[in-house]
Amino acid sequence: MIRQPRRWLGLLLLLVLPSAAWAQGTIVHRQLSTPNPDPNFPWDAQGLRLLSGFDPIFYQMDMNGDGSPEYTFSSANASLGGFSIQGATGNAVLSYLSLNAAFVVPLDSLSPIRADPGGFDWTRHGSRSEGMVPDSTFTSCVNIGCIGFFTGVESAYAGLQFQIDGQTHYGWVRAGAPIAGLNGGWIYEYAYETRPGEAILAGAVPEPSTWALLVAGGFLFWLLGRPNRMA
Repeated sequence: MIRQPRRWLGLLLLLVLPSAAWAQGTIVHRQLSTPNPDPNFPWDAQGLRLLSGFDPIFYQMDMNGDGSPEYTFSSANASLGGFSIQGATGNAVLSYLSLNAAFVVPLDSLSPIRADPGGFDWTRHGSRSEGMVPDSTFTSCVNIGCIGFFTGVESAYAGLQFQIDGQTHYGWVRAGAPIAGLNGGWIYEYAYETRPGEAILAGAVPEPSTWALLVAGGFLFWLLGRPNRMA
């Protein structure tokens, strides 16, 4: 019986195709981490923990590394906003607006993030006196319960729209508030498309490098070129 390397080709495709499906355009991606992981919080292994019952704690996210953060995340008691995100001037978060509040919309992987908010709102933040909401909420809990679409959700994506040198860019952040009842959660990772105006898919990461593709291609040709063996 002639044996061909189909099994190995299938394995190679399984390794390469997922990377291609998740890769897109010219993307900057960063994975976050908790400085002192706690075994009581398994999500520490995935990202940065932001939990606070009283005084707010903050994380400023500088997406393009220019020293000026595009977004600020905060965790505090419900009267101070719960677990929320606020964009700097001109920056927005894909949110659902309800009266005088905004709630971050959780997105599935590969959801397109673009100018069209798809039935929701690109919420820009400011003072209430300016007729704007101060932040967008992931979860906010008091003794009578919690509000926010991320409440009890381990991981989902949030859409971001922000400015670099006056041009609009799109990105995503993966976050979660898996412990319902706490005004905090985790920020796992984020990415953005460096080409102005270009949409990005939630969860998309940088394309494989040229060298990685060459190595994979070379291995494929080597497999195809091996002599068949008789069994």
